[in-house]
Amino acid sequence: YEAAYAKKIPETILGETFLEQYINHDDSVTVIDPKRTYGVLASARHPIYENFRVKAFKALLTADVSNKQLLALGELMYQCHYSYDACELGSDGTDRLVKLVQEMQNSKLSKAENGTLFGAKITGGGSGGSVCVIGKNCVRSSEQILEIKQRYKAATGYKPFIFEGSSPGAGKFGYLKIRRRLPTN
Repeated sequence: YEAAYAKKIPETILGETFLEQYINHDDSVTVIDPKRTYGVLASARHPIYENFRVKAFKALLTADVSNKQLLALGELMYQCHYSYDACELGSDGTDRLVKLVQEMQNSKLSKAENGTLFGAKITGGGSGGSVCVIGKNCVRSSEQILEIKQRYKAATGYKPFIFEGSSPGAGKFGYLKIRRRLPTN
C-alpha cells in the first residue's frame, strides 16, 4: 500500500473539488459540503492498517496471559483509536477518556504497582461516545477506572457510565433482522 498507493492519494480534498471531479459519492445518507476539507489519506489508510491490527489482536488473544501480551493488546487499541480519530470520526469526549487512561497507565504510581490498565479505544457502539479499556481483572483496575470517571467529570461536568463485563450477545438472545420494504408501484 505505502509503496504503490499512498503517495498517489491526496492528504485532503475540498468538497467542492471532489464534487467537480467525481460528481457523486453514491451515499444517500451523507452530503458532501463543498466548503469543507475532507481527510482522504487518513481515511484510506485506516481500514488497511485496522485490518492488520485486528488480525494481530486476535493472534495475541491466544498467547499466554502476561504483562507483555496486555501491553501489546493495549498498544493496538491506542493505534486504532488514533487512526480512527485521524479520520475525524472521534469525539472530544472519547479522546479525553483515552488520554486519561494513558495518563493513568503511565503514572509513577501505576508503574510502581506493575500497572493494571493497558489500553483504550473508541468503540463502534454508543454513537461515538463509548470507550473500551483493557486491564487486569482486579480491584486496582476498578479503582483506576473510577478515578478516571471522577477526573472526566471534574473536567467536563459529565459523569460517564461504566459498563462492565459482557453479555452472551446475539448467540443467546438472537437478533432482529430489519428489512426495508421497497414501494410497489
